[in-house]
Amino acid sequence: MIKAVIADDEIKICKLIQALGDWDRLGISVAGTASNGIEALDLVNQEHPDILITDIRMPGCDGIQLIEKVSSSSPETHIVIVSGYAEFSYAQAAVRHGVEDYLLKPINKEQLNECLTKIRDKIVHEQEAEEELETTLKRAETNTEALRASFLSDCLIDPGRKFTEDELQEHYQISVSGGTYQFLCAKTDGAPDNENQKFIWERMISELTKEMKGICREQVYLVQNSYLYGFLAYSSREQEPVRKALKSSLNRVLSLRGVFGDTKVTLATGYYVRDISQLGDAFLSAREMIKERLAMGTGKVLEWKNPGKALFEKRLLEGYNRDVSSALEFWSEDAIVDANETLCGEITGTKEADGREIYDTIIGAGTIFMTQLHLPDQSRQIEVYNEKCSNCPTKAQLMDVFCLFTMDLMHSVAQWRENDDDRTVRMAKQYIQNHYSEQITLEEVSSHLGLTQAYFSTFFKKKTGIGFAKYLMTVRVDAAKVLLKEGNYSVAEICTMVGYNDQRNFNRVFQQVTGVKPAVYRKLYG
Repeated sequence: MIKAVIADDEIKICKLIQALGDWDRLGISVAGTASNGIEALDLVNQEHPDILITDIRMPGCDGIQLIEKVSSSSPETHIVIVSGYAEFSYAQAAVRHGVEDYLLKPINKEQLNECLTKIRDKIVHEQEAEEELETTLKRAETNTEALRASFLSDCLIDPGRKFTEDELQEHYQISVSGGTYQFLCAKTDGAPDNENQKFIWERMISELTKEMKGICREQVYLVQNSYLYGFLAYSSREQEPVRKALKSSLNRVLSLRGVFGDTKVTLATGYYVRDISQLGDAFLSAREMIKERLAMGTGKVLEWKNPGKALFEKRLLEGYNRDVSSALEFWSEDAIVDANETLCGEITGTKEADGREIYDTIIGAGTIFMTQLHLPDQSRQIEVYNEKCSNCPTKAQLMDVFCLFTMDLMHSVAQWRENDDDRTVRMAKQYIQNHYSEQITLEEVSSHLGLTQAYFSTFFKKKTGIGFAKYLMTVRVDAAKVLLKEGNYSVAEICTMVGYNDQRNFNRVFQQVTGVKPAVYRKLYG
């Protein structure tokens, strides 16, 4: 049976995950829980679980430190992190560095079980893949190239994996004995049919094999749909000949445009390494570099360069998350369009942004949108979205996919929400949002909605879990927090701007909600 360990400094979160998971149905057992990172690491070393679900922030040894240690000591463990919206960018970064998946608080039963199902299926798939590999090894004498190509397949299945020289020789029949190692990743965009794509890759492999003969000691290739992956091993003094051979091979393929029409072909190289243990990371660098065609264009060889930080430093996803949260709370299509256009405008206006930043930002934004929609088939929708994005050769097409995909989803969800009781709650919240700076009352809002005061009060609390007065107070305090962090207004001015006439009362309410007085909050977060 598959084993899992749960780590969170909030015991109730551990218990909640245990209660919500369909463990028996999925064939997974919870081997134990831990309330901090040190306990979790000890439990992992003791139980060797297949799955670790951990909070991203914990005392003693936080989630990121725990992930690094578990990845080193137990690389076969599949890791899922738990985070809140405020930690979303942090969680995204962790995902890109090897975490299997993430769950946003509050934990949702369907999302938890979708995540567990996906990991369970992957574990089963890996077990089946290992069995298949054993069978393939037995046939190695008659299927050498397929066996060698499985090296690249395993790089795809387990990105960042650590290989050894003996493993490459014995399991994949790839000889490495010093020198330089490099991966390449080629991509077709707009291939009209599989036969056309097959022709392109056959010709590309043929040209590469011919050009690299006498330069590379080893060359291995693998085709995966619209992607071609390659591994090259050569002497350090052959770096320049390898560069020229790659460009020559691509140019020869591109010269056949009359055969394959408008299909675009691009080739990217990752950084080269001399340490066998770094091959997994080098493979990832080639996969990442192909994204640069979004900024640098298609039909060329894109040589490795370090990723930029222009978009990351703008913290665009934090702003988009905030805008989407507000727009979806009131179900405002115009606000979603504005949020999308603002994000795309920032990306377009950042001339120094590279393709990897652009791609990861758009993927992150789409994921934020789908997560906040609480889709019943969220994992599938994210998979479809990622596939659509991966096939965009330009920045403009990528942003078009993002905008169309989010709006199509919103329209789909709107069809079954149209007559829902939530519409009344949304209207009430929208009215409060528009008038919180005024002296609005329960009577005024209920009158605006055409409901009796008593009925609206009960209905609102039933649907939101919070009374009208407390909700209004929360909206006002949230608005004050934004003004304290981003504005230059005095506390007295902010008090009036968010609907309070008495500053002492405002200070008391603000401290009641946030735990600190307004002036202290500004010092901490301003």
